[in-house]
Amino acid sequence: MSEAVVGQSKERSSHGPDGDWEALEVEPPGPGSVAEAALGVEDLVVWRTALGEVCVMEARCPHQWSHLAQEGSVDGEELVCLAHFWRFTTSGEGWKANMGGRRDRKGDIDVHPCREVDGRIWVRRTA
Repeated sequence: MSEAVVGQSKERSSHGPDGDWEALEVEPPGPGSVAEAALGVEDLVVWRTALGEVCVMEARCPHQWSHLAQEGSVDGEELVCLAHFWRFTTSGEGWKANMGGRRDRKGDIDVHPCREVDGRIWVRRTA
């Protein structure tokens, strides 16, 4: 069942005490896929884990600024920057795994609260 969005307009909806939400102009990605979006002037990457969780985060890898919608790939439940193989969780934690499987903590990335309603991705606007 789809979540109800009261007062929905084409671009923006207010959800009372839990803040203002804005619909992204992007086709929701399928499991294991990545899409590019924007919120005002901010570039975003929208991706869905292999298990189906949707995530919206800043588009640039904190390591060397690669654009994750163009140079990112989903590996299970993480988004991987293909430039230098930094990995990001849906909560924004940054990691790098070596060939032996050891994971080293790296720079984190900003994640936007999001929800999927009636086939659209909505993100919470921040002040």
